[in-house]
Formats: sequence, C-alpha cells, structure tokens
Amino acid sequence: MNLHSPERDSEEQRWIEAVEWHALRCSADGLTASQHSTWRLWSQDPENRRIYAACARLYVDAQGLQAGPPPSCAVLRRWRERSARQVGWNRRRTAMAGVLITGALGVVVLLGRAARPVRPARTAAHVTVPVIYRTAPGQTRRLRLGDGSTVILGGETAITVSLTPQRRAVRLEHGEAWFRVVHRPHWPFTVAAGNGVITDLGTAFVVDRESGRVEVTVTQGEVEVAVRRFSPARSLQPVILQPIQLRRGERFTYGQTADRVVRPVSPRLALAWTRGELEFADEPLSAVVDNVNRYTAQPIEVTPAAGRLRLTTLVLSRHISGWLDGLSRVLPVRVTRKDAEICIRLRVSNRTRLDNTCQKR
Repeated sequence: MNLHSPERDSEEQRWIEAVEWHALRCSADGLTASQHSTWRLWSQDPENRRIYAACARLYVDAQGLQAGPPPSCAVLRRWRERSARQVGWNRRRTAMAGVLITGALGVVVLLGRAARPVRPARTAAHVTVPVIYRTAPGQTRRLRLGDGSTVILGGETAITVSLTPQRRAVRLEHGEAWFRVVHRPHWPFTVAAGNGVITDLGTAFVVDRESGRVEVTVTQGEVEVAVRRFSPARSLQPVILQPIQLRRGERFTYGQTADRVVRPVSPRLALAWTRGELEFADEPLSAVVDNVNRYTAQPIEVTPAAGRLRLTTLVLSRHISGWLDGLSRVLPVRVTRKDAEICIRLRVSNRTRLDNTCQKR
C-alpha cells in the first residue's frame, strides 16, 4: 500500500490523537468539561476506540522502559509495518511503546508549562461538518445523535445537525421533529427554526415548522424560546424578545409576529404523529392539509375558502384515502380526484365562482 495514501494518513492521525488523549486523561489535572465532551465524541468512533485501547496496552507494557529520542512520523509508520509482518511482535510492541511514551511525555510537559490545559490539535471532534437528515413524504425516521440525544423526524422533514465542543446546534429547515435531549448544562443544545431559537433546559419537545409558522410543544421538562422580530423601520436590526420558558404540556406558536400566547396542550396529542396518528383539535382545514401532505405521496390541495373551515379530526397516516372519503360527511366540502390531483372545495353553490381553484402546495 502507498505510504501516503489517505487510509494511511488517517490511521497515523488516529494514533497521534490516541497518544494525546491518553496523556491528557492520565495527567494530574485530568480533562476539563469541554475536553471531556470532545473526548466522548472522539471515542464514539469504533476505530478510534480500537486504536486508543492498543495505545493504552502498549503504554502499560512499556512502563519501566526509558524513552529514547522522539522519532519522525516515517519511523512510526515503519515500526507498525514491520511489527505487523515479522515474528517477534512482543519485542516490537515494547519498542513502539517507547515511541508512544515519548509523545505522551511531551504532551504532559506542555500541560505543566501552559497556563491552561492543552486540547488535542485538530481532532475530528474539533472540525465537525454539519450533517443533513431528510425524510420523504410518508416517511418517519428515528435518529440517535452523537451526544446520545434522540430525534424522530416526521414526514417531509429536514434538519441540519452540528456538534462541536462548544455547543450542539440543530436547524429545522422544514417539517416536524421530536427531540429527546441528553441534558448537559456545559454543552448547550439549541434548535433554530424560523426567526426563533429553542434552548434545551432538560427536556423533550416537538418543533413544527410550516409556511412561516413555528410551533413548539414541550412533552417533558422545560425549554426556553427566544424570538427575533423585524421592525419595518429597522429591518436589518432585529429585536430579540424576552425569552419565554415553556413547561410540559405547553405550546407556543410564533412567526414574524409572535403573539407570545402560551396554550395548554396534551403531550399525548403532540406526539400522536410518532405513532402514525395525526390528531387535530379545532384547526383550520388548510393547516390540517399541510400536515397530512407530509404523509402522502399524492399532494392534496385546498381552496382558500375551504381552507378556512375549522376541524377536529383524527387521520391515520396509513389510511389518508379513507379520511378524504369521509371528509364531506363532516364539512360542507367536495373532494375531487382527477389524474394526480386531489382538490378540496366548498360545496356551497353561491361561493363556487370564488372557490373553484385549488391552491398549489
């Protein structure tokens, strides 16, 4: 194999990081809170754990040996190649341990001289590329993030996740998601949606973003919601409103104009969609259709007048066609299907001319 191949460079970097982590964890001061968070992220990689375990075993085997001068990276690579091919692995392993101890002692000396603990340089946890997760219409997806938190994505949903040593940041691009957060006060977890930011205070919560409106519902614990408002006179300088704290069973809705009204809601109702049940209590038909469209491959359209009708209903995501068939029995609407189009119109004759075109969604 080419010694300068990406695979070899990656392996070498893992060994260097493992030595640095071993020195930091075994130092008198131990890890800071920030370093501990970074260590947990780094050690979640199975290959990182394997190399760290090998590093620790070599360190133990070589205790009592005197370390020689620090070798170059090329010498490090040659030791690993020869030890993998030749007989006498124990002797090679002892020599390799001397190399590791030399690097570890160098890091410990730096720790003793520095005014504050030194972090490992450019580990994978320090340079985290944001990850995008998506679902298609009709699909739900359960995720386990690198910090141990759980996320369930509803249909036609997209989020961007970025985990760094400083913070855990999620952006809800569109759709609906439930977050069950592993609470760590020194490692903030935030969800940005629209013109607001939701901060975890030890909790589980649902965020629903659709058509400029964001709805936050707490199913356990507490969250803090901070909303930015844009003044027409000072559009480039948004005003951040006083944050609102929500507790279990409370819902807050905001958009460009937040009404700052907190409403009570059943946590079971808020999580019904995770069980394939879409429950709505006195909602406009347009909002109901927006949510139902996340769970059907064939989009449903509704006219403006019909969309203003209010409805309390239960929709099973597996039987949306049956729900459409029964809709005309509870509302004065007509559901028409033509080719790939499903349209809901008012049935009132004197409004037909004003209500004969479905809105594209």
